[in-house]
Amino acid sequence: MDVAVVIPVGSVDDALRRQLAAVVSQTGVVLREVVLSVNTATPEVVAAVASAVDECNDKRVCIVDSAAVRGAAHARNVGAAATTSAAIAFCDADDLVHDGWLAALVGGLTGFDAVSGAVVDVFPDQRIAHWYPAATSGSLRTFLGRPYLLSGNLAIRRAAFVAVGGFDENLTRCEDIAISWALLRSGHSIGHVDAAVVDYRHRSGVLAMLRQHYSYGRGMSEVLRAFGTPPVVGREGSARLGILRPNNQHVSRTSVGGVLRRGSIAIGRLRGLVRW
Repeated sequence: MDVAVVIPVGSVDDALRRQLAAVVSQTGVVLREVVLSVNTATPEVVAAVASAVDECNDKRVCIVDSAAVRGAAHARNVGAAATTSAAIAFCDADDLVHDGWLAALVGGLTGFDAVSGAVVDVFPDQRIAHWYPAATSGSLRTFLGRPYLLSGNLAIRRAAFVAVGGFDENLTRCEDIAISWALLRSGHSIGHVDAAVVDYRHRSGVLAMLRQHYSYGRGMSEVLRAFGTPPVVGREGSARLGILRPNNQHVSRTSVGGVLRRGSIAIGRLRGLVRW
């Protein structure tokens, strides 16, 4: 099965160059296309992306303009539309795929319509690691008990992607949860491939972390309003109350940073309810 890789791009630094080099170096798979979907019209960024592609010097790499609508979901959809391969893989510009990542994902598509892989957390300062829940090992992540794929470490059969209409561009964030649940609702299968590993680079700075998790919270509520709430066994009225239920995430210890992170998600979830 041939495959295309789509990378949404909003800014450019050395991380994009490393990611691009890692993607084109993937072996054991028929990689036909690598699409950089540029989600900004800022001249400096557009020029920097072009420079990165020139440095890469690989004819499989191309650039598409997705700046008409801001957002990673739109960027991924525009990038996917520019491909022709039987499978489409997605990763993020500021992360780093490991050797064997793409072959593992494509291999997973022999048994599933869409698959996600493992994540290694990379922190700007290891002292903040306990602010976050540990990365899930050996299985898909869940939101309120229902599994979902990670948009930054994902491969999907083209037919399945088209069947559910791609990523939902109406959401603030959490479009990966939305597409996963859309796949499940339409009878498609999703799975986990532990050998498909990506280094996930966390944001630097408390304010950046809070803004990011506030957006996650908004997206979570938007997804629940659109798709409904997973049932809670033995609890009457869970369909209404579950929309406010926190996601169970274990952290190694309580910390100010962790409390702020969870608080920003909660505020975002409330804001998401108001918006919808």
